[in-house]
Amino acid sequence: MKMFDLKGTVVALNKPSIVSLLNSIELYKGKTLPVNKIKKVEDLKNVARRSGVIESNAIGNVFITEDRERAIFKKGAQPQSLQEHMICGYSNALDLINEVYKFQTLDRSFISTLHYYIYKDYNPDFGGHFKDSQNYIQEAMPDGSFRTIFVSTAPGEVVPLLESLIYQFNLCAADEECNKLILIAAFMFDFMCIHPYNHGNGRLSRLILHFLLKKYGYDVDEYFAIPYLMRQHLGEYIDSFEASSQGWHDNENDYEPFVTFVLKRILEAYRKLDYIMEVNALDETCEEKVLKVVVDSATPISKTVILRVLYATSKTTIEKALAKLLKDGRIQLITKGRYSKYFRV
Repeated sequence: MKMFDLKGTVVALNKPSIVSLLNSIELYKGKTLPVNKIKKVEDLKNVARRSGVIESNAIGNVFITEDRERAIFKKGAQPQSLQEHMICGYSNALDLINEVYKFQTLDRSFISTLHYYIYKDYNPDFGGHFKDSQNYIQEAMPDGSFRTIFVSTAPGEVVPLLESLIYQFNLCAADEECNKLILIAAFMFDFMCIHPYNHGNGRLSRLILHFLLKKYGYDVDEYFAIPYLMRQHLGEYIDSFEASSQGWHDNENDYEPFVTFVLKRILEAYRKLDYIMEVNALDETCEEKVLKVVVDSATPISKTVILRVLYATSKTTIEKALAKLLKDGRIQLITKGRYSKYFRV
């Protein structure tokens, strides 16, 4: 059976490459501290929340149409399908986290409650119950098939392993020698390897990540969704997990690839947030702000991404600015249609 040594794992990962990531995260965390004072900050939170819910579910192969997404998030429409219930359940679990994170400890009961929230409005008898059959972590292939990348723990091992992991996490969280971000990333990885429920483990791991980051003072996910970035780097997400999972059952695995991946996404989220704050603080016209966002992008950029950056500006205003910039030849249209992309001249 797997034997955890979380403190040993965390201490061993204090390597120059990881310490460099940690230092950069702390730098950007300090730069973005005034985020609560920026214009229309609740709008920014709403954009991040919607993005996080949709993208985290998409990673777990749960999709809904854009029309239904707008109906649910903007008009308060009730979920109709299983997928829509999963989306709303995930959102409800986020509500719970944001309500209790300051005083709620990480324990088995709370984790099961989060899982229950995902499913409670569709099938309340399913959520919160540990798995009763073997499950696998799989990658969806382009041809519709699935590739198994990890065989998780057997059902009979779930409770002792999860109890041990949670116990060690809480010990390490109180230990000044243990860096909280490394600890959180390592916990997320081990939780995914245990895979304690029949379904929804990946989504649940990202909810736990949100909870632990907020609890220990890293609330960037509330302003720029880390699951969005994870999906943008989905191949690396899968590869890092697969690399770190080799030898896990025999206590011979290397946590570094997955921990590095998570730290990179946290840092990327802070950098994105810093950029959003910078652009929106400019004393410029909407047209100039849109131009800056397009010019600053290293690759062709979609209107959706521009809207995410200029969260406090209406879609209509941004569309007018794009049309004017195109007409004046200050930017170029790379692809046309629903998924149009723009690039600097």
